[in-house]
Amino acid sequence: MATPEKWRKYLEDYIPCSFPTFLDNEGADSKSFASVLVRLEHPYGRLMSFSNNCGVDVAVVLNVAWGIVLQAYTGQDATCFAVIAESNLNIRPCRIRFTSDKVVSDILSACQSPCGEKTGDHDIPASHLSQDGGFLASEFFNTCIWGPMQGSQMPSETQAADMNRNALNLFDLVTRVEVDKSITRITLTYKRGLMREHQALAVAKAMERAISEIISGKERLDQFCLLTSEDRRQMSLWNMNLSDNSDARIETLIHEWCRWTPSAVAVCGWDGDFSYKELNELSTGVKHDLRHLGIGPEVFVPILFEKSRWAVIAMLGVMKAGGAFILLDPAHPPKRLRSICDKVSARLVVSSVQQADLAAGLAGHVVIVGGEVATAGMAQHVGEHDDSMDCIAAPHNALYAVFTSGSTGTPKGVVNSHSSFLAAMPVYLKALELDNNSRVFQFASYAFDVTIFDALMTLVAGGCVCVPSNADRSSDLTSAIQHFGTTHLSVTPTVARILDPQDFPSLKTIVLGGELSASDELLKWVNNVRVIRLYGASECTVMSIQCTSGPASSIKTINYETGNCCWVVNPQNHEQLRPLGAVGELLVEGAVVGRGYLDDASQTSETFIEAPAWLQELRQGSSTVYKSGDLVRIAADKSVQFVCRKSTQVKLRGQRIELGEVEHHVRLAIPSATECVVELITNPDASRPPMLMAFVLSDTDASTSSITARRNATSDAVFAEPSASFRSQIASITSKLRDALPSYMVPSVILPLRIMPLTSTDKINRKLLGQLAAALSREDLQLYQAQQTTYRAPSNDIEEAFQRFFAQVLGLSLDQIGADDHFFSLGGDSLTAMRLAAMARKAKFDLTVQNVFDHPELSELARHTKLVADESQEFPPPFTLVAGSKQGIVRDAARQCRLPSRVIEDVYPCTPLQKGLLAETMRDAAAFVAKIEVPLPRDVDLDRLRHAWAAVAKANPILRTRMIFSPSYGMLQVVVREDIPWIESDDVESQELVAVGRSLVQLILRRRPSTALFLHIHHAVYDGYSLPLMFAQLNNAYHGETLAFRPASAFIRYLATMPDATDYWQSMCQGLESPSFPALPHSSHRPHPDSKATHTVCVASPQAREYTPNTHVRLAWAITQAHEQGLLDVFYGTVVSGRNAPVDQIESMLIPTVATVPCRISLDVDSPVRKILHRIQDVATRGIPFEQIGLAEISHLGKDAAHACSFQTLLLMQPTAVEQNENDFFNTSTSDANYRADATYAINLFCTLENQDLSVTALYDGNIVSTDTMQRLLQNLGKSMQEIHAAPRTLIGDILKSLHSRL
Repeated sequence: MATPEKWRKYLEDYIPCSFPTFLDNEGADSKSFASVLVRLEHPYGRLMSFSNNCGVDVAVVLNVAWGIVLQAYTGQDATCFAVIAESNLNIRPCRIRFTSDKVVSDILSACQSPCGEKTGDHDIPASHLSQDGGFLASEFFNTCIWGPMQGSQMPSETQAADMNRNALNLFDLVTRVEVDKSITRITLTYKRGLMREHQALAVAKAMERAISEIISGKERLDQFCLLTSEDRRQMSLWNMNLSDNSDARIETLIHEWCRWTPSAVAVCGWDGDFSYKELNELSTGVKHDLRHLGIGPEVFVPILFEKSRWAVIAMLGVMKAGGAFILLDPAHPPKRLRSICDKVSARLVVSSVQQADLAAGLAGHVVIVGGEVATAGMAQHVGEHDDSMDCIAAPHNALYAVFTSGSTGTPKGVVNSHSSFLAAMPVYLKALELDNNSRVFQFASYAFDVTIFDALMTLVAGGCVCVPSNADRSSDLTSAIQHFGTTHLSVTPTVARILDPQDFPSLKTIVLGGELSASDELLKWVNNVRVIRLYGASECTVMSIQCTSGPASSIKTINYETGNCCWVVNPQNHEQLRPLGAVGELLVEGAVVGRGYLDDASQTSETFIEAPAWLQELRQGSSTVYKSGDLVRIAADKSVQFVCRKSTQVKLRGQRIELGEVEHHVRLAIPSATECVVELITNPDASRPPMLMAFVLSDTDASTSSITARRNATSDAVFAEPSASFRSQIASITSKLRDALPSYMVPSVILPLRIMPLTSTDKINRKLLGQLAAALSREDLQLYQAQQTTYRAPSNDIEEAFQRFFAQVLGLSLDQIGADDHFFSLGGDSLTAMRLAAMARKAKFDLTVQNVFDHPELSELARHTKLVADESQEFPPPFTLVAGSKQGIVRDAARQCRLPSRVIEDVYPCTPLQKGLLAETMRDAAAFVAKIEVPLPRDVDLDRLRHAWAAVAKANPILRTRMIFSPSYGMLQVVVREDIPWIESDDVESQELVAVGRSLVQLILRRRPSTALFLHIHHAVYDGYSLPLMFAQLNNAYHGETLAFRPASAFIRYLATMPDATDYWQSMCQGLESPSFPALPHSSHRPHPDSKATHTVCVASPQAREYTPNTHVRLAWAITQAHEQGLLDVFYGTVVSGRNAPVDQIESMLIPTVATVPCRISLDVDSPVRKILHRIQDVATRGIPFEQIGLAEISHLGKDAAHACSFQTLLLMQPTAVEQNENDFFNTSTSDANYRADATYAINLFCTLENQDLSVTALYDGNIVSTDTMQRLLQNLGKSMQEIHAAPRTLIGDILKSLHSRL
């Protein structure tokens, strides 16, 4: 007699095998039973004859038949179930493993004993398998079979009733097979909550078919057909009609709306709008340019844009030229983008102005679309013959290609034609109820084809495509959706989870796709809007199956109503259809099926197959069929239930990932790896989000284990201890992966292995790896991160608030989150960062997603996050920051400004920065005056724009400020009640320059040769941080928003109360003897930065994350300069933001707060990087109260201080977070203006660290520094930055040696 422990041991290599429920169980009766009966086609004699010839019991034949049925309906190759022994009424387990290399006769022989064991070894009385008996059979399976045993008599009716009753108390489904000379039949008894009667009848008939196929002598399982004639007939009826091919052209359909409603808005973007008339004219201009460059049918054109209205123009322009487009995401690694462009032999790239530099590295020619270029191009072609509707591309020609993850390590390109897109169009428009009143929010990245549907389908319907900025898409999604008055939204369920339907009164339809939807998510939405669940693949023009969800809809169930046909076949043999309800691979037939994979005939022939024989019998001339690789089941109501992937392809947050491609790049990143597996790990209790994990067996960690040990591996035996050596490599490995793969394909965790576990058939046991990894706690996973921290509790109210935010969005308890914990190491990702930002903003914290990426440690994020300032804050009263008589101050200011006294609003001292800048302007009237062109949308309302500028000036007194000199008080700034001067002139250059005593800001409107607006502004009233804020306010004012009053007087008051800086600067400069770098030809030489160089390098996430990016860059340049000079004590100048000053609302003030200060760094070759980083950051932090003193004052503090201020290299770290807040209507590139205004030294370095890319622009004097020297300096800076980030324990001397070895 067996024990429960013996059962567990017997079945330990098998996962539970439960027959699936076909019902949603809403109100289903889960206690009562029903039965169906099917008579066997084959008489008793044939069954007995086959049994005798094979030397196996009849019961073995029946058991194997039931195992085949279970395999079909569960999708599991390893099946197990209970068998009732008629001889003693006990229950024993039966396990059967079906593999492609085993034939039926082998399986029968293995089960003869039965189940390969001695008879009775595993028998347990039914009473022991109940809750009362302390052991539940449902741990392993929920089905049972009983039938004749060799040498036993058929039970009596009473015995049979007892046996059935006992079995039904234990199992959900009981199959009894009666085999006798007088009767041969199958009785299937089932719980009513499991299936309907017709479904149970289909299962019983499948059992009958399995028995029939076995005794017919078939040996290969992939030849077995369990399909009944009834199922075949039903499937044929469902799939009788296919959608027709269309000869229409998409651009023609869009052109109709351009003629019918030319003034209607076609594209509403964060960067402006396009009417249908403008859409037609601009895209036609792009078409002409592309045609002249040889673009036509079957020529692929990459399109590289940030989220922008201009991307739609580019798409339509390529289509009109007859070409096929490929949308690229600039956020993807350049190496990946280059591989895509190489794959399509790209002649050119169509790019935005912002992405032009990146595009130049992808193809030999770049066509810029956007801003002035596009406007000029449109003007050039207006009035020409509009041949945009000339037939250029045929229906079969390529419309677009989309690149998805590929198993070979490189992306694979899916090509879709005009005809396949048009085939999906009618059903798509009908399903989503798109019309000319629709406003469709384009959320998806340009790398994914959903964005193509969002754009083209909307325009075909005459609607409006709404394009958010990248920043709003990630950091403020709710506000963006509201802003556009969105009616239709397509997102993944993961994104939908962070949204509240109540926030979107205009929303009518939400489309959920890319991954499964939880039932509570559906319920949240279906009571408010129409919910469409979309299933599809890039290979089938996105949309293969869709359904409208109701509250009771199953999570995995989708109904197909798209005009194509869906079939379910044997995963090993597509010539065999599966019965209804059985698991099989989904095949899609119809005109929506794409053309295949670009230049990959082998993969195309495997996936895009000719119609199987059974389909050719159904209809003549059947077209190509797409094998989806998805295992599904189709129920009797035509609903499709997704089960899992057949291959190693997975989806993470709606994005398709081929695990083989990730494994390929992991192997390249870890040369010592002998075996590598990547899996998507999902926790059974959903306590953390799904994540990619890489399992690596390398020469250094592998143990010499036997095959048996690898088959019986446990977690302790599988996972290697995370050594210090391993952790030190993680940052470098991750950096390499990020350089090759999009961020969503980079594994979150890399686990070193002692052994690679095997299955009983000696294949890598991926399932066990997944189970073992899912069981690891967060604490376990943190051991494998690059940096280890001890727990430190939050130390202030803000840190405690962020601890709560982290816990809520990551599903953790508070005690699992310390002040030094890393958001992404805890399981965060870009989507949870969106939730975090939204939650923090509701609590009145000014937080963006970029902030989370910049400062992922809790304490750092809390330190860099401010509460939204109280609008009722008091500012210093007017005229209180200058001592003396108000009347006298006002009278003097009015006299010098040549204005009436009544318009003088306030007077206060200038900042040290302003004093220095104005001193230069007195010597050179053009010094520090930026001239910036503000691109104007074609439909801009100039009166409205002028009023918007007036509103910005009213809210920000700095824009209404003039500078004067007072003998009593020195340099003063005078705030006047006036608008910014608005001058209309076609001669912009001849306008009077801004000057002392006059307005420091001018607006010049030029009417000819084209309308343009120019901003002349002195650096004394703006800096690189405030200029983007000004344009953002302009945008808000133009759109009717009220601006908050932001005087700069609070900052001036702070400067007046600064502590004495003498001790700090004298201590910092004491004993400085090193020469400045680079050396000037003579002491009176004034550098003229007339040359420019750029360099970008990918750097890993810093292991020493407690130090800011600015600190890392300062050390990197110090090492670079030390190497060049051959000295260890170096100094240079650096620009600080000044925004760390303890002044409320300083982050939103337009006053220039930047300050230039000397930076001295003494290196020690025997000190590790981390120690020097700590010293640099400590000095900088202690210097915050003394930043604003000014170089002139510092130089007066002694000889050493004066020498420190004689630097000739200036380092400026650009604020990436502020750059992302750039205006989203009057978008202008101000970077070059900022560079030129600050570039007064021999070398001027402008650095940006974003998304692990360090970008450096150098403006330098070519007469002092040669081009080769500058390129070497930039390369060494990048190399130093990489080593600092990757290995904070590395000695400074080792980095200097590595730079020397590069010479």
